[in-house]
Amino acid sequence: MARTAPSGRPPRTARTSTARAAAAASAAPRRGATTRARPAVPAPSRTRRIAAAVNARAATAIAEDDQQARDALAAGQPRTDGELARAVRLGSITVPSGTLAVFDVGLMGYLPLDALEPLLVTAQVPRDRALAVMGTRLGTGRFADRWDHVVIELADAAPGDERPAIARARKLGDAAVDLARLSFMDRAALEHWRHEDSLDQLADVVFWGRDADALAKALGARRLANGEGHGWTDLPLAEAEAKADRAATLRAEHRWLLTCELRPHSHHFAAMAAARASPSGAGVIEVGGARALVFFTGWGEGVFPVYLDVDRDDQPVRIRLQLAPVA
Repeated sequence: MARTAPSGRPPRTARTSTARAAAAASAAPRRGATTRARPAVPAPSRTRRIAAAVNARAATAIAEDDQQARDALAAGQPRTDGELARAVRLGSITVPSGTLAVFDVGLMGYLPLDALEPLLVTAQVPRDRALAVMGTRLGTGRFADRWDHVVIELADAAPGDERPAIARARKLGDAAVDLARLSFMDRAALEHWRHEDSLDQLADVVFWGRDADALAKALGARRLANGEGHGWTDLPLAEAEAKADRAATLRAEHRWLLTCELRPHSHHFAAMAAARASPSGAGVIEVGGARALVFFTGWGEGVFPVYLDVDRDDQPVRIRLQLAPVA
């Protein structure tokens, strides 16, 4: 759960052949399951207990910030544009219901919706138009390429018009992240999210690690063009499950060191595939008639504050997810 710089490649998503524990009552794994079991997800309370210590350690790496900038961040105010790299567009979202949810979408694979509800940071946003999502990196220092903040623009400014100046910030909540990814999604679209169920009855099987070449030779698997390892793509679901089970059996028999994932073509699969393919690490997909965005935090796991930035007339300007730690 340490909030540190990632190791290089974004975390992967996996579908196992067992049902994972959900909320307080854990379901026992299916007997005979052979694909890789998911790592246990720490309870949000644990995330919050260690967040302060993690943030303090990570903050020491951002030596370029002067005390004034740190004081502003501690009060919920963003760093000034002059202190950061240029903002980049991650995509846009639509929120037909008018209620936005900010949360770690990876947890949809572990928690039922009612258990996930307390982890959602929600806000009322315009429902009649697409909302741009912009990300700004720190730009200097050890973590120059990490996000300082990611925002959803709310002000209805015409193209080329200057955005209203931000006068103050109101905290909306804290987004707890256990799987190094966050999503901006219409709250109503969560009812339509399919985390592990294949939408087209197809799936991929991907494996990598020290002994991946040995497994590939045994199974006749090819090296994938995207550089993620070996395996197969776009297989009928039953065939993909059989290959994943066979791979797990051989791994156990030979004590091979590798990781094997079964990836059904679900909403989560589509979002992760789009995020991996994007230079910004963000992917946009359609869910339940709404456009949702999923992105890698760049800081791994942790607890990230969410603010509503308003102008001097108290009108909403943007929702800001503050990712860079503060002292």
